[in-house]
Amino acid sequence: MVLAEFAVSGKGEYDEESGEVLQEAEPSRSLVRYRPDGSELFVHTRVNPRLFEAARSLPILVLEPTQAPDEVMPGGSLTAQGSFRSYELLERLCDDLTAQACPACYLAEQAVDGRRDFYFATEDVDGLQRIAHRAAAGAGFPLTIREVRLRDVAATILPIELIGELDLPVPDDQRMRTIRFEFWGAGPSLERLRRELERRGFRFVSLEIATSELCMVKEVPIDGPGFLGVLREIVPLARSMRCSYRGTETVGGHQQFALVRPLPPRYAPDGTGAGGIWRRMFGRSS
Repeated sequence: MVLAEFAVSGKGEYDEESGEVLQEAEPSRSLVRYRPDGSELFVHTRVNPRLFEAARSLPILVLEPTQAPDEVMPGGSLTAQGSFRSYELLERLCDDLTAQACPACYLAEQAVDGRRDFYFATEDVDGLQRIAHRAAAGAGFPLTIREVRLRDVAATILPIELIGELDLPVPDDQRMRTIRFEFWGAGPSLERLRRELERRGFRFVSLEIATSELCMVKEVPIDGPGFLGVLREIVPLARSMRCSYRGTETVGGHQQFALVRPLPPRYAPDGTGAGGIWRRMFGRSS
């Protein structure tokens, strides 16, 4: 089975008595996505390229549990109790899938419209649906399930760089998306970086002095070469001003962009080393 080597949830496991780590937690990432009307969607996803490589050829089920009306606040956010119950459902579902040896893996979750949706890859659609409906009914959640493919939801649940690393086809209506870019640095340096990015068509979102973080957005191409071209512009630009890109939309994340480290060759303006570690692993050309 394709998914047999992956943990269902990707979360760490510990021995409660000894405190011994039984299984290390996988990396994960929080992402922000924008609807056409400009409203935000909040996504949390596993960052496991090998898992998503396996999932590219499998059905993806989107589980949409309906929260009780008193668990949804005005504006669509969940109350503390609603959020707690939602995560209880996810944990129960992962436990049930593991106990029944159903070949399925949790991929990501999305907070949207007063509920939290869960994405699972599976090799047994009927089995996952049966287990999910039983778990949801036991927890008091009406449940809707949609079946999609990874290529249809990649721009929502994956760091954008991973779309190119996996060589996923991008639907024509999704080739350009408004993406959020965050930077760290000293206040004056971030102000200078903001002005330079605005000259390049980026729009200002926020500058948090307390956390030394600048947030900008821009509609950019999300295919592999197109997005890599954007990174080759902004990463060296930020570094030249003693700021660092947070790397939210990259596979490797923020540590590779620390100013105490050399600039990763694949993000250099001349494109040195553009192949990428995961593309080389999967045997695809750059």
